[in-house]
Amino acid sequence: MEFKVVVSEQAENDLANIYSYILNELKSQINADAVLGRLYTAMENLSFTAGSHHLYPNEPWHSLGIHYFSVNNYSIFYIADSNEDNPVATVIHVVYGKRDLDRVLNENNR
Repeated sequence: MEFKVVVSEQAENDLANIYSYILNELKSQINADAVLGRLYTAMENLSFTAGSHHLYPNEPWHSLGIHYFSVNNYSIFYIADSNEDNPVATVIHVVYGKRDLDRVLNENNR
């Protein structure tokens, strides 16, 4: 089954912040471009892999069907709707993996 991949506004903001941090704070456009490229490739690959990643283990995110996986130092969170007619994987957050992930997810749902 092939999923349509949608990147939420929040996830786009996350990506912009990641890029800005690497570019402006770490002073490395090469690394900023490379990290963003890897993250976008991983999100595009969800069209074929959306059903294969783990559910986030903590509640209420587990019960809400939020999946996640890591790309280098970042975690990508998404919801997979496997409706037969129109399967969609919606990326809801892209976060530096050493942050308090429960807190980040909680802030997103306020």
